[in-house]
Amino acid sequence: MWTTIALPMAFALVGIIHLLPIAPVFAPDTLSRLYGIAPTDTTLLVLMRHRALLLALVGILCLWASWSPSVRPAALLAAGINVVGFLGFYALYGSPAGALRTIAIADLVALPLLAFAAWMTFARG
Repeated sequence: MWTTIALPMAFALVGIIHLLPIAPVFAPDTLSRLYGIAPTDTTLLVLMRHRALLLALVGILCLWASWSPSVRPAALLAAGINVVGFLGFYALYGSPAGALRTIAIADLVALPLLAFAAWMTFARG
C-alpha cells in the first residue's frame, strides 16, 4: 500500500524541487535574490533565465511521472543528469558557499528520492 503512494510522492517532491527556481523566467530581477548575482551581462542573464526554464521542464516532467508510469524513465534520466551533474560540478569547484550551497543541499535532498524512484521503477518492475 505505501509503495503506491511513496513512488508518486518521490517524483512529485523532485518535481517541486526543480520548479522552485522558476521565478527568473518571468522576473529576471529575482536572480540576485536566488543566486546572489546581479546579472548586468546580457549573456549571463540569458543563460540564467534559460537555466530556470530547463529546471522547470525537468520539474514538469517529474510531476507528470508522478501519475504516469510510462514517463518515469525519462523523468529519472533528466532529473538524475541534472542533480548528479550539478553536484559533480559543485564538488569540482571546491563546494563554494552562498547560493550554490543552497542548490547543492536541495539536490542532496533530491538524490535519495531519485534513487528510491529508480529502484521502484526499474528493480521492482
